[in-house]
Amino acid sequence: MPLHTPSARESRPRAGLSGALARAFASLLAVLLLVVAGGCGAPAPVDVAESQPIAIAMSEFRLTPQTIRLNGAGRRSFEIRNDGTMVHRFELRNADNTRRIALGAPLRPGQSQTLTVRLARGSYLMRCAQERHNTLGEHGELVVG
Repeated sequence: MPLHTPSARESRPRAGLSGALARAFASLLAVLLLVVAGGCGAPAPVDVAESQPIAIAMSEFRLTPQTIRLNGAGRRSFEIRNDGTMVHRFELRNADNTRRIALGAPLRPGQSQTLTVRLARGSYLMRCAQERHNTLGEHGELVVG
């Protein structure tokens, strides 16, 4: 007597409610990833005129703007404002992160300060000097042309 071999249709697991939920979850996950990826493009650099102060807002793990371009070296003023709910502290460093150029005072939520710095042509790292804020995304770039 021959043994019964199940056909492909019989050996396939049935897609019941759990299969439908898995497909719905996968679809939802795909849509969420597309939405998140669409909002992850690098923000456009902000150009600041020589006569204008450089306004920077600090909040939880973000500097706004993240990229600033200046046309020309010289003495420049930074207007730093804490828009967050934690203490933040602005720091400006050279591009290879080996030397501090300027360090602001710790700012509580709602506080602001003005820092004046003499800048040479080149790139600088802007960041929060509070512990781990930089590694969590609170940093940016300043380019002086």
